[in-house]
Amino acid sequence: MKKLACASLVLALSLSLSTAEAAPCVYDMTPLPVIKGVVADITPTGVQLSDGTAVILPQEFLAHIHLNQKLAVRGLISVATHTVQALALDGNPPICPSTPAIPHGAFPGSPAYDTIHP
Repeated sequence: MKKLACASLVLALSLSLSTAEAAPCVYDMTPLPVIKGVVADITPTGVQLSDGTAVILPQEFLAHIHLNQKLAVRGLISVATHTVQALALDGNPPICPSTPAIPHGAFPGSPAYDTIHP
């Protein structure tokens, strides 16, 4: 029964995303963990789930998210905080934004890498 509910959620999300905004994933997302929950709050960078987990979503998906909506994403889970960097909506196959959302940040050798923030 849970698989059917999850499948219908993903189908509803995928139908609400136009083909211009969603695409087959360039990378294999199936090894990534699936994070499921109900949207309790919408933030500028994503959503907060009812269990307190912050989900950072690709910008293309934000316009299609609503409060109290069930959400299932595949992504990277922070080891230090209750934060998830969502890379795709869970489904068979997973749904990705039209351009891969690869976070850019400090990396060894970049000016920001050795900066100490108080």
